[in-house]
Amino acid sequence: MRTVLALAFGIGMTTALTGRAADDTPTADEQKVIDAVRVLKGKASIDSGLHPEARVAVKFEAATDATLVALAKRPQVGAIQALDGRQCTGKGFAALADLPHLRRLVLNQSRATDKGLAVLAGCKQLRTLIIPESVVTDDGLAALEKMTRLEALDLSETKVTDKGIAHIKRLERLEILHLNKTGITDKGLFELKPLEGLRSLSVGGSKVTAAAADKFPDEMPNLRVVRR
Repeated sequence: MRTVLALAFGIGMTTALTGRAADDTPTADEQKVIDAVRVLKGKASIDSGLHPEARVAVKFEAATDATLVALAKRPQVGAIQALDGRQCTGKGFAALADLPHLRRLVLNQSRATDKGLAVLAGCKQLRTLIIPESVVTDDGLAALEKMTRLEALDLSETKVTDKGIAHIKRLERLEILHLNKTGITDKGLFELKPLEGLRSLSVGGSKVTAAAADKFPDEMPNLRVVRR
C-alpha cells in the first residue's frame, strides 16, 4: 500500500479543526453532489474533518480534466483523490480554483508539470497536495510558495533535488513531507531545518545517507524519525 494513501486521509480528520461534532449525514445539497459523483463513476462520502461548507470527499479510480471541470461546479467538494491522475493537466487544475474550500488533492499517479503546479497554486486553501510520479522540477517548486496553508506534501518519484528545497522550506505549516526516490542528498535534508513543525519525513530511495537520516531528528523539535 502506498504511503500516500495514509497521508491523504491522515490530515485534517479531527473535528477540532472544524469546531463541529462529527456528523457524516449529508445535507440535501451534499447528497446531490454524491449522486453526481456516482454518475461520473466515482465514490463520495462526507468527511466532517473538512470545511463545514465543503465536506464531500470524492474518489476516482482514474480522473481526467473533464472530471475535474465537473467537480469544480460543486462547491461542496472539499477533497479529491484519483488513483490514476495521469490525464489531469493544467486545464483541469485551473478549474479547481473555483472550489472555494478545496483542502485535499491526491493524484496517486501524476504527470503534473511545472506549469501545472503553477496553476494549482491558485487553490490557496489546499492543506494536502499529493502528486507523486509527476515531472515537476526544482524550478517548478517556486509555485509552492503561494500555497502557504500546505500541511502535507508528497513529491515522491519526481525530479526534485537539493535545489528545490529552497522553496519547500518556506512552507511554514508543513507537517508531513514525502520525498521518496528524489535527488535530495544530506545537504538538502539539513536545509529543511526551518520546518520546525515537521512531524513526518520520508526520503526512501533518495541520496540521503543512513547517518544523516539518524542525525536529522535530533535537530528538529517535533520530528522523531526520518524514514528511508
